[in-house]
Amino acid sequence: MQRATISAAGIEIRDVLFAVRGELASEPAGPVLVSGMLADQLARGLSAGAEPGAVVVGGDERLGRAAAAVRVIAGDPSEEDDTFVRAADEARAAVVLVQLWPQAEWTRPYVLTPFVVECRPGEGFPVGAIADRIAEASERRRGLAVRVPVLRDAVGRRIRREGIVRAGLIGLAGDLLGASRPLLVLEQVRMVSRLAALRTGSVSSAETPLVAGIAAAGLAGGVTMRELARTARLALPAPLVNATVATVSTWALALAVRRLARIEPSQ
Repeated sequence: MQRATISAAGIEIRDVLFAVRGELASEPAGPVLVSGMLADQLARGLSAGAEPGAVVVGGDERLGRAAAAVRVIAGDPSEEDDTFVRAADEARAAVVLVQLWPQAEWTRPYVLTPFVVECRPGEGFPVGAIADRIAEASERRRGLAVRVPVLRDAVGRRIRREGIVRAGLIGLAGDLLGASRPLLVLEQVRMVSRLAALRTGSVSSAETPLVAGIAAAGLAGGVTMRELARTARLALPAPLVNATVATVSTWALALAVRRLARIEPSQ
């Protein structure tokens, strides 16, 4: 029995280490392409502290390498705007529209892309809101956040939300998933690793003690969660207990990572 327990623990540690290494692997991403009216001004706001070439200005001729495309329009979208969005879709670049001076019955751009930011007169570009939409739209959001610091808060918030929601679902499913605790630990470790990757980029897991720290925290937290769930199940339905413990513990882990390890800039 003891040998089986040790073997299971070894397998879990191995899975955790593989998960961390996978999340710390580099995620290459092309630039953010800014196009349309006042594109130079918006590009300056997005490129604060960014790597050279991470935010560029241009038209659809530069979409080939872009990970995300931000198009600034005024009033109803023109034929040129429509052509740009369609070309971005073909190039598999996530599209965000920034609408200047929105009209009262302005609806058509939502057909072009669901990721739209309205910019009110005299307020300047809402860089934070635009970063949020880029983080939602792009599948290469983490690679972009490494290169463009303005995006890190938005991408970090999305990673935390996704991790907490998935953890809650794992806890709620409980016995339907079989061994749910190892799955929950892996989900939490992946979340923390993704947050770490916003700062470290492609740092090799073999060359940093971060791997061991994340793995130890995930495994220790898994044991604690199991004991809490066992106690609470004496008074409450098991699925509710499991979902609550999984959600709260994942939220606490994300909060600890952000505050103590300073993986992300403060929000």
